[in-house]
Amino acid sequence: MEQPYPRRRPPRPKLKMPLIGNMLGGSDNSSSKDTGILSSKLTPLIIAAVVIIYGIDYFRTKNDTRRVYQGVSDIKEMAWEGKIIKKWVNIIPPDNEIHYVFQLIDAKGEVQTVDLGNEKTGLGDFVMPKNTLIKKAGSLDVTIKRYFKNDTTIVLKY
Repeated sequence: MEQPYPRRRPPRPKLKMPLIGNMLGGSDNSSSKDTGILSSKLTPLIIAAVVIIYGIDYFRTKNDTRRVYQGVSDIKEMAWEGKIIKKWVNIIPPDNEIHYVFQLIDAKGEVQTVDLGNEKTGLGDFVMPKNTLIKKAGSLDVTIKRYFKNDTTIVLKY
């Protein structure tokens, strides 16, 4: 009374993911191999390129020397003598605070980004791109040189 052994079934073919194919390895029990160009050569190159691009972007922003100057102490220590190249307004949602932000370029070609924050005199309303701003270090007096209007001096208040 011997029991017959059950028949062994052949191994199942490996499940394949689209565009990745056999790239991740695994058992090679399938009878037919996928030798398409997308799965064997192109996909690893695409993945490597994406990893390299993200790495470059991460290290570039981490070691960025340009910063946004904001707050009374930072602005008071700065000396400005340059033209405004960009000006925009940030509205902070909870209280709808208006922050005027502008970029200055000086004679050396250095770009400074300044966020006026809660400044109460409205310097952002007076200046436009291509205006020249002059400010001494340690002072809050800003002189605005405009083309068609007289020069204006504004004292920043916080």
